Amino acid sequence: MNYFNYFTEIEQEFVKRRGSHMLVSPLDWALIENWQQRGIPLHIVLRGITSSFDGYDARAHRGRRVNSLFFCRQEVEAMFLEYSAAHVGSNGRADEADADAGADAESPFSAATVIAYLKESRDALERVRERHPSDSILHEMLVRTAERLAGILEDLERSGLRDPEGLETDLMMIEEVILDGLKAQTSEERLAELRKEGKQQLRAYKQTMERDVYEQTLGSFIARRLREEYRVPRLSLFYL
Repeated sequence: MNYFNYFTEIEQEFVKRRGSHMLVSPLDWALIENWQQRGIPLHIVLRGITSSFDGYDARAHRGRRVNSLFFCRQEVEAMFLEYSAAHVGSNGRADEADADAGADAESPFSAATVIAYLKESRDALERVRERHPSDSILHEMLVRTAERLAGILEDLERSGLRDPEGLETDLMMIEEVILDGLKAQTSEERLAELRKEGKQQLRAYKQTMERDVYEQTLGSFIARRLREEYRVPRLSLFYL
């Protein structure tokens, strides 16, 4: 993981979840540097940010805004402790075998199956990236996602599938980054056409759907059509 990208990925995720364009403070950057120097993997930090804001959004906070990345510190630290505990002794072959066996007891997929699946997806994303200029938004997004996937694959190859739920969270976050890139790469006219197409297909069901459900379904339709047009694979383990 590029040193600079570690900082910017965390900053962008925090700003996105906070819902404000104000960048993180120098104190927040010092916290990120501390995480980076301690070797906390990027996907663990991003997962901690997601978990912190999911809990925050579920509570009544009366309009109060999260102003600092320190809000997520305890969750990041807790997840890193769990991550570290799960990886103790994972450098030994016997420990790796035990890890895979334990993971298989909790997951319908073996570590080897998941690794092969993600490598196929990574190769497919690389082919998409090669079809777009290096200065395009989508190309940049796919460079970022390739680095995230590389870190996840490194963990899986070293320690096995210890946390399927956590892995799924990481993969869904990467899918969101890719989808943002697809939307940014697509013209406003084409996005409007896809939205119109989705509305036409949902017209018969709109009256029986709650507004939030309707918009979510419409958004899922547009996302699926964009993935089809750009030939972007899904990463979620649901599609394994």
